[in-house]
Formats: sequence, C-alpha cells, structure tokens
Amino acid sequence: MGKKEKKDSPLKFYARYSSLAMQMVVIILAGAFGGKALDEWLEWGFPVFTLALTILAVVVAIVYGMREIFRQK
Repeated sequence: MGKKEKKDSPLKFYARYSSLAMQMVVIILAGAFGGKALDEWLEWGFPVFTLALTILAVVVAIVYGMREIFRQK
C-alpha cells in the first residue's frame, strides 16, 4: 500500500505562488520606502539607506521565498 498523492488544482497552485510573489514584493517595497524615508529624514545628499535597505530587503525576500518553496514540497 503506497501513499496517495494529492493532486492540487491549477487554481490552488497559482494562488499559492502569486501570494508568495506579492509577499516578496511587499518586503522589497517596505525596504525601499523605509530607506527613502530615512534618507529624507536625515537629509543626506546620497541615498545610503535607500540603497542599503533595498538590497537587504531583496535578500530577505529571496530567502523568505526559498524557505516557503522548500517548505511546501
């Protein structure tokens, strides 16, 4: 007796991964807008926090996405 595999519907598949993509976009936008707000508040000429927080947010979003993908399999 083997395991029965559940077949996910295509709609469930697309909903899962589009939700993950939207969460990753929100993480990146939060980093970008947070960095921009910090740069405006500090009134620096070069957008140090915008660049740093955007890059950090992209890394965090990729790690988050990979963890979610590997957890679901």
